[in-house]
Amino acid sequence: MATKPKKTRQSDIEGKTVEYIDLSRLDFDYQNPRFGRSANVQRTQMEILDYIVRDFGIDDVLSSISVNGYFVAEPLICREQENSDRLVVVEGNRRLAACLLLNNDPRAKNQTRKQEHYLRIQKDNGQTSFEQVPIIRFGLHEKEKDLLSYLGVRHIAASQGWDSYAKAAWIARVIESNAIDIKEIAVMTGDQHRTVKRLLEGYYFINQLIDEGKFVPESSIRKGRGSNKEYPFSWIYTLFGYPTARQFVGMPDEPQKLPIAAAKIDDASLLVVSMFGNQNVGRSAAIEDSRQIGNLAALLDDQEKIAYLKRGKAVDEIEYETLPLEERLREGLADCKSILGDLIAALNATPPNELTATATSFVPLAKQVNSLANNLGKQLIALQLGELE
Repeated sequence: MATKPKKTRQSDIEGKTVEYIDLSRLDFDYQNPRFGRSANVQRTQMEILDYIVRDFGIDDVLSSISVNGYFVAEPLICREQENSDRLVVVEGNRRLAACLLLNNDPRAKNQTRKQEHYLRIQKDNGQTSFEQVPIIRFGLHEKEKDLLSYLGVRHIAASQGWDSYAKAAWIARVIESNAIDIKEIAVMTGDQHRTVKRLLEGYYFINQLIDEGKFVPESSIRKGRGSNKEYPFSWIYTLFGYPTARQFVGMPDEPQKLPIAAAKIDDASLLVVSMFGNQNVGRSAAIEDSRQIGNLAALLDDQEKIAYLKRGKAVDEIEYETLPLEERLREGLADCKSILGDLIAALNATPPNELTATATSFVPLAKQVNSLANNLGKQLIALQLGELE
């Protein structure tokens, strides 16, 4: 038997009231931007709940509700569905998952162990089960801009909002629905640094490569996190903050759904492989971490360095191999001196009777190093004396 409906009250969203509704009438949003590339994949409600529990975790929410009850100050944001009395939760899907577990909803039947644990905590803290939760309802087309503004401020501008891929996916979805344009999103979120544009152009860029078979996310050696675990999406839009990277692939000034021309698509693929590697073909990434993105971009205005990049060289190797000879000699000889000094000090600090086997193993290699050092020294002396043309 359904519980008696609770009274409504004014919400923080202008013109909207908070009402209470049965959990059984609430559905997860399968288009939730936090679901990453699988956001538009049709799943059953049970599958979505299991996915949220597995990939995003709800223990913190379960613990809070079990101990304190549901905070009425955090209503779920819902949208009506066409020809249905059910509502889609567009904001608060983790909270919905936690509530369904604590109320023995059939959609949570795969979460029995977690459910039993938190039901005991709920009982121990004197909290009772509940069938209704506070929501704010939006009609199918009513106050669409207000809803989007609310979500944009909450998840794009907030310091602890969605991760970068989820933000980009939401921006693309909103713009493509013609609900709000990119300038309005930037204004509503207080974007002063073109972040909204960079997120969108990075999203369109990587999806074009995926759609054209030039990048397979599962092949990435560098992994991401949050809504996009296959590769670090933030590296993409960070790279295009550098003019040399934009020029290299012909990135247009304004975001476009297919930003890269056919003549530049292989160059775009090279950039992605250089950042993420490709485990399917045994290709390592050219950079070690995001701190080297600027170094990668700096190579892209030099054809010699680009040629090294195409051959699979790492950024550090390319930077060294393209140094002027004088700098390579200075750095190389200083490194050799330092390394040899350390090795000699280590030998001197070790009792000779412990080094017989070591000496036998390394004498041939030491002779080779000695020979190379002698040859280099002879060439430099000859050049100094003018004996080499």
